[in-house]
Parts: sequence; C-alpha cells; structure tokens
Amino acid sequence: MISVTGQTFEYILQPALISMHRETRAWLSATDLWKRELAFFQKILDHHSTTNPHEEFKKQIDHFQHLITYYNGELVDAFRKKLRDHEKRLAIILNEKKESDTRYFKEHSGLMEEVQSFADTFTAFKQDFFNFIERGFSPYK
Repeated sequence: MISVTGQTFEYILQPALISMHRETRAWLSATDLWKRELAFFQKILDHHSTTNPHEEFKKQIDHFQHLITYYNGELVDAFRKKLRDHEKRLAIILNEKKESDTRYFKEHSGLMEEVQSFADTFTAFKQDFFNFIERGFSPYK
C-alpha cells in the first residue's frame, strides 16, 4: 500500500497530492475543534438560558441556539463526511496510480473554498457569541 504521507517519486503529481492530503487533514482537525467549541457554547447557553427574563435576551438565546444546532447537527458533520470521502478518493488515485483523474483536483479546490467559507462564517458567529457573553447577558449594555 502506498503511504499518502511520504513521497515515493513514483508519481509526477504526488507532491501536489500530498499537499492536498495535508490540507484536507488540517480541515478534518478543524471540524473536531468546531464540534468541541459548539458543545462548549451549548453549555453556556444552557447555563444562562433562564437567567434573564427580557424578551430581547430570549431572542438572542434562541438565535444562538438555532445556529449551534444547525452547525453542530448538520453543517460540521456534512463537512466531515465530504472531507473523509475526499480522502478516500485520494487513496484510490494513489493506489491505482490514476494521476490523469483531474476531477480530484477540481473537487479539492471547490471543497477547500467551501470549508474556508464556513470557517469565516463560524469565526463571525464566535465573535457575535462572545460579544453577547461580554455584554453580561444584558440587552441593555
């Protein structure tokens, strides 16, 4: 079996494929972190969901709850599956020495852009969430 982590010089495109493998593995690692962060944010919401009776506060809690549920229950898991499937296709290319299969390269670029876009969205979500927390859970600060 061919190792994705080491260069064998049996392929013309292998260095590029190894680079793509590393990038995909980095995003898979990021999905693990996102799952942990979302679980932490959920604990914060659970803890503070009954601390403030104001309607605006409850709307903010509902907003963040919806996003956490959507990100954790759908988006991050979908990205993990796409990234794992992508890695499986890389293994097939390397095992069967099908370097002429350019679909992988096109797919890689699109998938990396898609995950980066979500990472940017998730960063904005975290900033909003932290701002909400820093206001002391008060809509009037």
